[in-house]
Amino acid sequence: MGFMVSVYSAPEVQDCAALHPYLTDRTFRALPIKAQLAQQAKTLHAGFAAKDPRVRMQVGSWWPDAAGQSWDELMARAFDQRDARLTIAREHGFDDWAAVDALGDVGMPLDFEQALDAVLSGRIEDLERQLSDQPGLALATSVFGHRATLLHYLGANGVESHRQCVPENAVDMAKLLLRFGARKRATANMYGGGQTPYDLAATSAHPYRAGLAKALNAVLSP
Repeated sequence: MGFMVSVYSAPEVQDCAALHPYLTDRTFRALPIKAQLAQQAKTLHAGFAAKDPRVRMQVGSWWPDAAGQSWDELMARAFDQRDARLTIAREHGFDDWAAVDALGDVGMPLDFEQALDAVLSGRIEDLERQLSDQPGLALATSVFGHRATLLHYLGANGVESHRQCVPENAVDMAKLLLRFGARKRATANMYGGGQTPYDLAATSAHPYRAGLAKALNAVLSP
């Protein structure tokens, strides 16, 4: 058995995970991607209507109309189901809900999701075993619109809100992924596109708060 690894998760990230407790459920993950995002939009819409502060990160970060708005100003705004769907679509790297609709009944690639779970929870031995069996995962990209690789996710920036966390062995995780062929110059489609893992990590508050920014940035620097 491996040692338990601590994971830095900011309060707002924890709030998002608590708002959507079903995200790691196997039954939920077996649903088509469109159905998963629709459920998240439904939860977000209900949370906003109830003025639940746990919606703050998703709404503040991904709803286009939230730019420059305080929490009180946001809570005074109308936020309908279409707004919730747009917010969830943007969070997952899609331009709009029409792009989500276009996915049809596409499901989640569970091997990528399992590898990502191992990365973000610090289970480096599990990740190494999976990469040994499926080395292509080091180069694989998310099916979400941002098309992030596993290495991008270590930057804890521009990806799903509940996944913006940093395991204490993030540096070793990055080195492992690079050893199996992950590319430092791989680009993802957040913030206008062209983002490398270093671009995300170097501009994210989470690695800094975790005390890992300097070491992680040194490994990810192209």
